[in-house]
Amino acid sequence: MLRRLALLLLLIFVLALTGACATRAHLQFIPEGGTYTAESLPVALETSDAGPTAKIATGDASAVRQQVLADLRTNGDEAGVLADVLTAEFPPGVAAVPYTVEKGAYEGEPAWIVFEAWGEPGGALSYRRIWVFADADKAVMAAHSVR
Repeated sequence: MLRRLALLLLLIFVLALTGACATRAHLQFIPEGGTYTAESLPVALETSDAGPTAKIATGDASAVRQQVLADLRTNGDEAGVLADVLTAEFPPGVAAVPYTVEKGAYEGEPAWIVFEAWGEPGGALSYRRIWVFADADKAVMAAHSVR
């Protein structure tokens, strides 16, 4: 009887631990992404799925963001430069975590498209934002946000 109870408690613990780990962020990197326009950008954002990133507490966002940017750097030199720009432009305290990064085009120009989840203090990263950076100089070309 005690053995079964111990096994049941162990199973409950493992399931709880697995559930807690399921909220970790995952960065989707798309080296040959889409082509966007001013009209299609909001639609792309509204139909995007932040997945488990949207469940991360804003208090945990900074640490998760650093992990995601480290993951982005493993996708080559160009992705590493973009990660450096994201690090410099958005200080560590910003409650936002990228969930998809594409190298594509915006209004016919080569660009990096960054989808990120963000949130307000005390909540989760349940809102979404999209940034478009020029490939050449990493200047912001466009941005859009939804709640």
